[in-house]
Amino acid sequence: MSEEKVKVDEKLVREIATLARLDLSPEETATFVSQFKDILDYVSILNEVDTEDVPPAYLSSANKSVTREDVIEESVPTAEFLSNAPEAKDDFVVIPRVHLEQ
Repeated sequence: MSEEKVKVDEKLVREIATLARLDLSPEETATFVSQFKDILDYVSILNEVDTEDVPPAYLSSANKSVTREDVIEESVPTAEFLSNAPEAKDDFVVIPRVHLEQ
């Protein structure tokens, strides 16, 4: 298996920043270039581990899912629930708009 090195430069950092919706200054970009290189160098140590006779791990845990019976319980009355909300209209809680169109 060939070992392909990732070229970490300012262009790559700017692309990642764009995907993360970050507006980095030139100084921050330069800092991230250095930090990304350090991280990749550190993680490359894993390439030196001998995995010749190690079987693949398909599950991170041997635990099995535990299910429980559904039990119908009485809910909090609407009036009591709405009395704890900062703002309510009719039978609904009013919240600030979450999705903004751009």
